[in-house]
Order: sequence, then C-alpha cells, then structure tokens
Amino acid sequence: MNARVEAVMEMAKTWPTEDQAELLDALFGLVSPAGGELEAQWINECEDRCAAIDSGEMPLISADLVMAKYRR
Repeated sequence: MNARVEAVMEMAKTWPTEDQAELLDALFGLVSPAGGELEAQWINECEDRCAAIDSGEMPLISADLVMAKYRR
C-alpha cells in the first residue's frame, strides 16, 4: 500500500462508522460509476431474492449456523 493510501486509512480509522461508509461509497464510485447495466442487474437480483424470501421459496439461515459451518 502506498503512503498516501496508508495515510488516508489511518485517518479513516479514527472516523465514525457513518463517515467511513461515506468514504467507501465515494471511493467505490470512482472505480465503478453508478448506473449502467451491471447496477440494473443487481437491482433485479435483489428484488428477485427479496420476493423469494417473502414467498418462502428461499429459506433464511441464521448467521450463527453459517459461521459454525465454516469454523469447522
């Protein structure tokens, strides 16, 4: 990691979580601009998954069970 990135990281570690999230969102926007086909596909995927959960077609698994499985 170069010195500029390290300096920003060290500063950001002292910020509130909300400010860190805002920085992350802004940086992600630099390398992956909003809009376009990929974002539309993700929106559709999220809507499809939510509908499957709401209808009972896709069961939910607790995070504790998932984490226990991968800790073995």
